Amino acid sequence: MIMDERSQTDRSRFEKANNDTIIRVASYHRRDFDLAVINTNPSDHEQVRSSIMGTTGCPSVNIGQLDCLPLEIILEICLLLDIRSLFRFRQVNRRAQHIISTVRGYRETIIYALEALCVILRMKIAPHFTLHDLFSVLCTRDCLLCGSFGGFVFLPTLMRCCFSCIRGNRLPPVMSVANAKRFANLSSTHLLKSIPVIKTIPGIYSLDEKPQKRAMRIVSKEHIAGIQRCQINEEAQQIHPKNSSLLCYMVSIALPYLDTTSGDIQSGVCCSGCQVALEEALRISRVEANASTLRDKVYSHDGFVEHFHKCRKAQSLLALSKSGTEIAKISESVRRGGYFNKRKVIMAFGR
Repeated sequence: MIMDERSQTDRSRFEKANNDTIIRVASYHRRDFDLAVINTNPSDHEQVRSSIMGTTGCPSVNIGQLDCLPLEIILEICLLLDIRSLFRFRQVNRRAQHIISTVRGYRETIIYALEALCVILRMKIAPHFTLHDLFSVLCTRDCLLCGSFGGFVFLPTLMRCCFSCIRGNRLPPVMSVANAKRFANLSSTHLLKSIPVIKTIPGIYSLDEKPQKRAMRIVSKEHIAGIQRCQINEEAQQIHPKNSSLLCYMVSIALPYLDTTSGDIQSGVCCSGCQVALEEALRISRVEANASTLRDKVYSHDGFVEHFHKCRKAQSLLALSKSGTEIAKISESVRRGGYFNKRKVIMAFGR
């Protein structure tokens, strides 16, 4: 019995090592997809990360009347606080910092979802979501709209989504606050305080790399319709402002998936074989109808391994790798992670 368990463990380790090799050699991450949505400079977050992760020693100070409650109750209260209130409480003293650092999901969110967290705070929508909301999205793998691997989050509702749904404009519709007031019978600004109003970040959006130089205030039509006594008229339903094609990109951000069982973190991968096959087909003008779709499909690790066993070109890349060929030299797009222009500044937050 012990030998059977040991051999099964050895097989599992071998399969994992083999799958890891397949993913490393025959897949790549589409960085151009990440750059098409909200994308900030990672170095801007390093000081933030160390500041909100660290606690110094065992604090002797108290947190006032809350100290009469059991720690378990305090932690449950923290889970119910919106993100802005949670971080305000954290600023009270070292005791509060120590408590927040032990809240369920806090550490993982800071490590893996810091960019999304910073953007939520900067966009002024933190009062509408809890840390648990963001952690739940972090631990959700698939797009809630189509079921494909979702490497992104739609910020107005913190919904896990995929790049295909962003690109195809299949996300819940959004509109500017100006149009919401004009066409949705919103006469007072206090109504908007009950729903997330996103202040967008000027930057470069979409795969076409279109610049958006001015910040906008954006709301979800779903939220507008949900306000009591508020009806979106037919004219509002037909609104298509000149920059409407960019709105889905301007309210979405890349977010990896955290597998809480294995501890693995995944950002989604595309097939290097499908990319190389498309490039070869373009050279001889024999591109199949679904070639671009296959090239752009994003997989989870398990999903890619399954695809690999059906993709002859990906299998040939693995064989080439074993013979000493560097796969990145076969395709410039694979090496760079897609098609995009070099940027000195990705995006900067306004004050």
